[in-house]
Amino acid sequence: MGQTVEEFFTGYCKAHNLTQVIGCEYSVDENGYSLLSVDCDFEKCIYSKSCDVVKKALAKEDE
Repeated sequence: MGQTVEEFFTGYCKAHNLTQVIGCEYSVDENGYSLLSVDCDFEKCIYSKSCDVVKKALAKEDE
């Protein structure tokens, strides 16, 4: 059974025109990290495709 961990990422947010810190929850098991939630609305954001902060969060799944 996996565990849940929380990670924080910092970067420039185009939607708010400032530096943001986002919190992410991941499920961690023998297969690695799997993103469960992000505390911003990147799914609805018009800048989601180019968001550096969310890119960092998603890259954690590839570690």
